[in-house]
Amino acid sequence: MSILRTPSGTKDVLPTEAAELRLIEDAATTIFREFGYGEVRTPTLEHEEVMALSHEASLLTGFRLLDERGQLLLLRPDLTAPIARLVGSRFGGQLGPHRVFSVSKIFRRIPEQRGLEAEFRQAGIELLGAEGASADAEVIAVACRALERAGLREYRVGLGQLAFFLELLTALVPVVEDREALTRELVGKDFVGFRLRAEALDLSTQDRQSILAVPELRGGPEVLSEAREHVRSQAMQDALDRLVEVQRAVAIYGYAERLLFDFGIFRNLAYYTGLVFEVYAPELGSTLGGGGRYDNLLERFGRAMPAVGFGLALDRVHAALVSQSAELSRRVPMTLLVGGLDRHVELAEDLRAAGLHVFSLAENSAPADVPLLARQKEADFLLEPADASGAEWWLADLHTGLRERHPGRALLARLRDPGALGSSGRDK
Repeated sequence: MSILRTPSGTKDVLPTEAAELRLIEDAATTIFREFGYGEVRTPTLEHEEVMALSHEASLLTGFRLLDERGQLLLLRPDLTAPIARLVGSRFGGQLGPHRVFSVSKIFRRIPEQRGLEAEFRQAGIELLGAEGASADAEVIAVACRALERAGLREYRVGLGQLAFFLELLTALVPVVEDREALTRELVGKDFVGFRLRAEALDLSTQDRQSILAVPELRGGPEVLSEAREHVRSQAMQDALDRLVEVQRAVAIYGYAERLLFDFGIFRNLAYYTGLVFEVYAPELGSTLGGGGRYDNLLERFGRAMPAVGFGLALDRVHAALVSQSAELSRRVPMTLLVGGLDRHVELAEDLRAAGLHVFSLAENSAPADVPLLARQKEADFLLEPADASGAEWWLADLHTGLRERHPGRALLARLRDPGALGSSGRDK
């Protein structure tokens, strides 16, 4: 029989990876709560007409289906827009700011390209009703702290400013369609097309060089000085000053060294209005996540307020952690207990009550199958009755190969202190 494949852009997750992903998720949500963010959950399905309020054409190209009344629904293609809907419809007259987080799957139709996900789990926060560099810095700090709590050591945060480049286009390119086309090329990462279109504009050599140069500004704090050479308006100066303020505010949290200024960040969602950022790990060719400020989005859902947030792709964070050989096995050891499913249920329950994990087998399990099952289930210890009464037990450490015989009353102490295994009663 041929292997039954999952749809393109999706995958199965087996127990070990699922457990590691859960640890990453728990690390992130712990940090979110430490900063006062409360969890919200939105439906997997959203009305297309509601998602259309985001003015995001890319969000309307996802997986669609019809309900029993013939209304068009979308599998949730984004977390931010549904949360904007939730806040606009459910928060009523509550005072801001609002801090919310969500951990959910999102679904996006993708081209037939290797490495892109059509379904992925994302963890993110939204800080709603707070403006200023201090709010931006908090969100960046939460992202950094969540990654570090999960165990990530090597990463950088690319910090950009959409408003700086958009205001440059406003100052130099009079035709709206030309400005939109240039931005569209950058969002789509078609840098050749962007250069050709910019070179075709009727501009002075200096102005054309600024348009071409700004998206390539990337590096440390010295990049901010280079950016000042291209300022053409007060709005551009204000946008640049905001980056400096964010840098100083992030430094208070201790993450200034993680920042990499990048004026070429153009995220693929048009609702971003100013500061944008992305998280990179050296081992991955794709970002771990990102976010930014979207001050105009909530007004479309009935509650005008500034907002900033981010999302982390948990599968990509997991891949980065594996690449960095991070410790992902912070788990309770698993004990395979022969007879724990029937005759020795009470022993299995005693072990579980003590905080141990037990995988129970029937007493009549074929002896030849037990070692194979232990390996397949990634058990750490194997417990088998040494006599018919269950008063004596064989305890095997499946990592070292040590095997000892113990009275049942001593098992709990031995399993709680696996380092003591082998000090007595070793099976020669």
